[in-house]
Amino acid sequence: MVIKSISESKWRWLVFTVLFGLIPILLRLLVSTLITGDERIPALAPADFIAFGIVLQVSIFNEMRYHDLNDVLWKQLMNGFSTLLILIYGTLYVLVLLTEIIHSINLTAILCISTTLSAVSFLLCLVVYDRMTIASTLGE
Repeated sequence: MVIKSISESKWRWLVFTVLFGLIPILLRLLVSTLITGDERIPALAPADFIAFGIVLQVSIFNEMRYHDLNDVLWKQLMNGFSTLLILIYGTLYVLVLLTEIIHSINLTAILCISTTLSAVSFLLCLVVYDRMTIASTLGE
């Protein structure tokens, strides 16, 4: 059964990080479907995916901080990659803010990039949690 193969720490991460991180996206989708007429809000917004991605990357930092791993190089690589993604998310957020005054910025492209990056962040988190689960069972 799939449920038994998921570690307790990964369940906590799925519920407290992923589910809570998805709340802005899910609420926007809900509100978008409930409102009819000409005055509708978009079903998807880059800022929601940017926030979700940042939440996921911060969870990697947090997990790395409190988990003892002997593989220092891997830990440094993950922290470095998370830092890079947070900087990219920050840049995308600034571009989203600038779209309010500079109308030539392609908001659709930012939505596509932020959606893709948040999916990459989710997969990266899965890899990190799998690695830490394996390290815990091996007594690393």
